[in-house]
Amino acid sequence: MNAMTPDKRDPKPGGRSPEQDEELRVRAEKKAEKEGDPWDSADAPLSAETAQEVLHDLRVHQIELEMQNEELRRTQVELEASRQRYFELYDLAPVAYLTISEEGRILEANLTSVPLLGQERSALVGRAFTRFIRPASQDAYYRHRKSVVEGGTPQTCEIEMQRADGTTFVGRVVSTPATGPEGEAVSRVVVNDVTQLKEEEVRRLKLEQRLQQEEKVDSLGRMAGAISHHFNNLLGVMIGNLELVLSELPSGEEPDERLSDALSAARSAAQVSTTLLGYLGQVHEDQGPRDLSEIIRQSLPILRAAMPPGMELEIDLPSPGSTVNVSVGQIRQVLQNLVTNAWEATGLDQGTIRVAVREVPRQEIPTTHRFPQGWSPTKERYAILSVTDRGSGIDRRYVEQIFDPFFSGKEYGRGLGLSVALGAVKAHDGAIAVTHPPGGGTTMEVYLPVSEEAAPVEAERPAPAPTRDEGGVVLLVDDEAMLRSVGSRMLSRLGFDVVTAGDGIEALEVFDEHADRITCVICDLTMPRMNGWDTLAALRERRPELPVVLTSGFDEAHAMAGDRPEQPQAFMGKPWSQAGLKSAIHRAIS
Repeated sequence: MNAMTPDKRDPKPGGRSPEQDEELRVRAEKKAEKEGDPWDSADAPLSAETAQEVLHDLRVHQIELEMQNEELRRTQVELEASRQRYFELYDLAPVAYLTISEEGRILEANLTSVPLLGQERSALVGRAFTRFIRPASQDAYYRHRKSVVEGGTPQTCEIEMQRADGTTFVGRVVSTPATGPEGEAVSRVVVNDVTQLKEEEVRRLKLEQRLQQEEKVDSLGRMAGAISHHFNNLLGVMIGNLELVLSELPSGEEPDERLSDALSAARSAAQVSTTLLGYLGQVHEDQGPRDLSEIIRQSLPILRAAMPPGMELEIDLPSPGSTVNVSVGQIRQVLQNLVTNAWEATGLDQGTIRVAVREVPRQEIPTTHRFPQGWSPTKERYAILSVTDRGSGIDRRYVEQIFDPFFSGKEYGRGLGLSVALGAVKAHDGAIAVTHPPGGGTTMEVYLPVSEEAAPVEAERPAPAPTRDEGGVVLLVDDEAMLRSVGSRMLSRLGFDVVTAGDGIEALEVFDEHADRITCVICDLTMPRMNGWDTLAALRERRPELPVVLTSGFDEAHAMAGDRPEQPQAFMGKPWSQAGLKSAIHRAIS
């Protein structure tokens, strides 16, 4: 074939093949022969002028046909482009497009439906759409379809769906009523996989709840601090006066039982504010490297004495144990609260509670049912103090609530035991995880960072308080008049002369008046006009070596937080007692 000769197999512009053009020409020639030549007549010879007109008309018709052909070619190109756009918009859409019959069968499906539903398009057509809906969502989809038919408007629902291979996803289904090519009722359905969106929504809600919880704890912390301060001031007046009354009884005379009970109750009430601050993780005591196994071993006699006679402790304590930087008193309180919760959870008077210590890398710490929410391990290794009971276990629906104050799966709350335990663990940068061991029951696992320091070989013992002959003048500064009054009487009983002031400004005036006689100052931190820190700084300007005791209803860690140019020789918490006043003054002047 000549290179310049077009191949008859190649289609011409407009989409017709050469064979189709040849067939059309043959048909036209046959039709022309059948109709005959209108100019082939002896009676009507063509003149030159007529022939010229005929040629002109033929030329015009030829041009018209060419223009029509060009228009048809443009239309066909546009049609092909439209088909391509339809393919891109329909078949390649990011969502599944389906046409569903009135009986609920799939009539049409785009290509996106194939991976979403897990079947080829040919297999989808004719299949019931409900085959891809999980049983739990069948009723919801039925109500959705009913709303579409009865309402005649687009409807949306979210249902659990499953692919042909059984994998599941959350589908957002939008159905619009429509009419088919033969007038039948159909639905145009859009299906979108919103599983990831729903998971992100759940994560967002959890984050919001965590932030709300943190804001609540922060607000409770401020409130608890204020309550603790004022509450301890009032209790200080009560305890001080009761101690004074009892100490003034004649030698050998038994105190009135009512007074003793009142003093005991007042001292117990003083623990309420400490407990509240403990729940919020605001009780910060001195921490140091300690052997966790040894702390627990020394606590066993107290634990066994508090348990019902039929309950036993099963112990698994390595020796030496993991070294953790902790407050011994707080860890003992955590252990006691967890063990108490464990034997109460059994609901029996006999049984076994297992207490164990081990150590794990941070990667092995569970990520679920871990408290406080939002806690993340920051150290490489953690010691675990675990307490396991064989009770009925904690209903997983309630795991998120067991550390709430007074929560209980029983009819009423038991108190603040677990809440305080979590607060204390939080103050040690640790966490508590709740697990369910095989065989039933519950395990509480306390995670504490392993210390790089070595634990002391022997437990440290507090040094005895220094002694001295009482005497001298004490300047007592507090804005509570009743507290100043009872404090003055208590100090007098200890052998001191007392001068008082209601705030820092007055304290400076009193000090200037008795500067050569004052041997020690006891000063409240929270006062009007001039607070305790400013008063301390001003007093030290007058006498740099002046012994000062700062006192507050807040716990020591929070009261003494921050960098201050001047520091007191001692801190004394409220409420006061005679023994506490004596010890604080001795520490300040020794």
